Amino acid sequence: DLALPVLRQNKRVRVEGEVLRPGEYVLPPQTSVADALAAAGGLTDKAFPFGTEFNRESVRTTQQQNYDRALRDLEVDLARNVSSQRTSSADEAAAATGRDAANARLVAALRSQRPSGRVVLQLQPASRELPPLALEDGDRLYIPPQPTTVGVFGSVFNAGSYLFGQGRGVTEYLSLAGGPTRGADAESMFVIRANGSVVSG
Repeated sequence: DLALPVLRQNKRVRVEGEVLRPGEYVLPPQTSVADALAAAGGLTDKAFPFGTEFNRESVRTTQQQNYDRALRDLEVDLARNVSSQRTSSADEAAAATGRDAANARLVAALRSQRPSGRVVLQLQPASRELPPLALEDGDRLYIPPQPTTVGVFGSVFNAGSYLFGQGRGVTEYLSLAGGPTRGADAESMFVIRANGSVVSG
C-alpha cells in the first residue's frame, strides 16, 4: 500500500464510543467519515453526534509546530522583559526573582501540553449525521454519549459541573456556580461547546 499515491492508499481509522461495533477499521481509498461510521454499525440510541471528537495526525503535527513557535516567541518576550528591568533595592530584586520563577513555571506547564489534533466538525446540535469529510490514515472518531452535565470553571464562587437542564442559558449556569468573583473579568467569559467550537463575548 505504501508504494501507492496517498489518495489510492487504504485508510486505517479507529471508531470509538457510542457505535454498535467500536474498533479499528481498514477502509478503501476515498472513504468518508460517514463510511467509517457505517462500518462501525452506526450510532447507538445514546449517541451525541454534536460532541463528536475527530482527531487527525496531520492536524496534530501542524498544531504542535504552531504551538512550539508561539512558546518560543513567549520565551523571547519574557527574556527581553527581564533584561530590560533594573532593580535598585533588595526587595525589587527579590520580586524580580519571584517573577522569573513564576514565568519559568508557566513556560514549563505550557510546554507539557500537547495538541490533540482535533478537527471541529461544523454540526447542528440536533444533527444525527456527520459531514462528508474524506478520511486520512490514522484518523480517530469518538462519538460520546448524551451529556448530562455542564461545567462552569474559572473565577466563580463554586466551580464545578451542574446537571444539564433543557432551555437553560449561560447566565443560569453562571448563577448556579455562585456568579463571577470580584476579581473576575466577565467580559472575557467564553463557552466551549460540545463540538469543540468556542463562543466568546
